[in-house]
Amino acid sequence: MSELIKITVVMNDEKPHGENDGTSDGEKELTQEAALTLMPVLLKNGLLDGSFCGGRGDCGRCVVQFLKGVPLPTGLERSRLEPEELRQGYRLACVTRPKTDCTVRVVGAQEVKTPIVTEVTKTGADIIANTEMQEMDSGKENACYIAAVDLGTTTIAMQLKDAATGTVADTYCEMNPQRKYGTDVLARIQASVEGQGEDLRRLVCGVILRGLRQFAKNLQKKAGEGTLSDRLIPVNEKGNAGKILGMCIAGNTVMEHLLLGMDVSSLGKAPFVPVEKGLQSITAAHLFAGMEEWSEELRMADGGALFDMPVYIAPCMSAFVGGDIVAGLYALGLLPDRQAENGERQAALFIDLGTNGEMVITDGQRMIVTAAAAGPAFEGDGTMMGTDRIALTAQLLQSGILDETGLLKEPYFTQGVRIEDAREVAAAGRQVKNGCYFKQEDVRSLQMAKAAVRAGVEILWEEMGRPEIEKVFLAGGFGYYLDVEAAVVVGLLPSHMRGRVRAAGNTSLAGAYEMGRELCGKRLDAASLEERTHLAESINLADTERFEGLYLKYMNLGEN
Repeated sequence: MSELIKITVVMNDEKPHGENDGTSDGEKELTQEAALTLMPVLLKNGLLDGSFCGGRGDCGRCVVQFLKGVPLPTGLERSRLEPEELRQGYRLACVTRPKTDCTVRVVGAQEVKTPIVTEVTKTGADIIANTEMQEMDSGKENACYIAAVDLGTTTIAMQLKDAATGTVADTYCEMNPQRKYGTDVLARIQASVEGQGEDLRRLVCGVILRGLRQFAKNLQKKAGEGTLSDRLIPVNEKGNAGKILGMCIAGNTVMEHLLLGMDVSSLGKAPFVPVEKGLQSITAAHLFAGMEEWSEELRMADGGALFDMPVYIAPCMSAFVGGDIVAGLYALGLLPDRQAENGERQAALFIDLGTNGEMVITDGQRMIVTAAAAGPAFEGDGTMMGTDRIALTAQLLQSGILDETGLLKEPYFTQGVRIEDAREVAAAGRQVKNGCYFKQEDVRSLQMAKAAVRAGVEILWEEMGRPEIEKVFLAGGFGYYLDVEAAVVVGLLPSHMRGRVRAAGNTSLAGAYEMGRELCGKRLDAASLEERTHLAESINLADTERFEGLYLKYMNLGEN
């Protein structure tokens, strides 16, 4: 074991940069081994939210200022921070290793708040109310509900909906607290393999618990009565009336595995095999096992009946196409159905763009799915939203500042394009006031992401036999805010899709509700859902001969 050093973290320090007298209104003293970087001890004590890059020194969100005991800067820090900042003691917590007792102030980077989309554009099959549930729901005071959860890598959205009508009764949203281990699934897989799996599970369970508590509290207010013993399940004289019938959770394969405490090591290396792909049916007691405060509340709620509340985890198609995509396809009525063989079939494309861009093509009977590693370009890096990057790239391309190969003209190639009126953000590891810079490396990361997705779309289209695409559904927050024309201008979407693209909103949340309602109402069984899911054919783009050529072709910007 290496030598222990003392780290004093300054709290509530509002002094401007450069005034390093080492005093503060509050301090917290920590200890750690001198061989470690600063980030683990800050994360453990809740003094740092995490990083976008998983601790690779790329995002600048873990900036700290040493007030005493400043270590020498690493080569990476010299490339990420300005000389004056280095002289003032600024370092990156993920790479700096203090060797002696020191005093630090956490600076971090102010990121652009990511909007959490819960809306759904009704573009698929209409919701058909369960007759049995309609009978149960004869009046507002007797309503019963389904809790739906969209378990995203970046955000978590929950809704409580009327089981019969689909009316939203309540909504709860949070940023996914697992981000402290990195924003992409690979970083979280690594964290789990290194022993943080239980913490990753508890972080998400805590969010879901807070959402359920809010739902219960508001239901209690609506009913105008209730005690601690019936807070979460206000059953009245009509039996099921007022009850949360169950909960359905939809997320990508890694997020669902982490939630269930499953081994994710096989999802981070070839051949990328999930531990489990099928629908998971558990109880609330199983989901929140080990959450002491939740267990106690379960015991007190309606004599312990809530222990048995059903919780469904949406089935996955592959390691890269998860339950959130299955839920979205279910909500839009796009899951394949062999009974539709004799009906009129129209080809449709479903795209959910994020760090892992999932794509699905279907003709009503056959379905082919794939995913492209897009990285953080579509999610944004804390300086601006991914959709803003698309719009800005299209604008620069049309104005001639950016050429089709992705090169910015001077002086923008060297200094980047300054975006006026932006919030104070971190750009390439620097604090930039009154604006941010869209730099050459930002253009390149966007090119790489859009090339991978565009190549994937074409490969799916070719595998399906080059059908006429009638509808293109863009799911999630990216699709909801995307300027479709800008996406065509930069070549993310082919030009022949103009006029056929629809923003579908949070289809994962919508599908979680519909599946939960159907499963709770016994109108859908696990075998039927899994049979339809397993009809999908999965393509690994890395194993496809044409992918590399198409990827290089679509690195260029412009309509195609």
